[in-house]
Amino acid sequence: MVNYRRLLKGFAFAFTVLFVLGFAYPTITAEITMHAIPFQSQGSPVEINGTVYGSYLLADAFNASYFFHPRPSASAMYPIDSNSTLNQTEQYLSQFKAENPTVNISQIPYAMVAYSASGQDPNIPPIGAYDQVSRIAGSLHQVAQNMSVSITVSELTAILNSKVNQYEQRNFPIFGSYYVNTVSLNVWIINYMVSTNILPSSVLQ
Repeated sequence: MVNYRRLLKGFAFAFTVLFVLGFAYPTITAEITMHAIPFQSQGSPVEINGTVYGSYLLADAFNASYFFHPRPSASAMYPIDSNSTLNQTEQYLSQFKAENPTVNISQIPYAMVAYSASGQDPNIPPIGAYDQVSRIAGSLHQVAQNMSVSITVSELTAILNSKVNQYEQRNFPIFGSYYVNTVSLNVWIINYMVSTNILPSSVLQ
């Protein structure tokens, strides 16, 4: 004989658990998070003049020579064995060296020639950013000259080195390693180029 009372209690318990864990708990925690850490809870958006362009958590394709380049992307990679991975790393090393010819190959950190697990890591070792300063300063100088803006390569180099130092963070207190976020640096470069008339303000519209 079916015990309808026990069956009803079972349904009531299942519904209560489903409501609490499937609706109430996620809703409450989401509301708390949005008020406690609104920037992070929304995905750390890159916002310029009120427009969202991406996220500080994802390495976007800043391919221009006056931008800091992140680690190689694994998005289009299908490593099968150690030989293919080694060959790809050697290609990245050659590419980095070609883009930054003033850098001694011994100064290039491994992270700059090896793709990350996610393939979209925007964080690089500070030395990986400093290695790119010479290229970026030269490229910015050329663009500035084309726009009749007077600024020297040495001035740009000093500014960029200062910004890399300013943007250094630690991924864990005391024992963590230092890194810089390439998206943050590149957003600063965009704002700097607009503020100094190297780029027209219309690029942000």
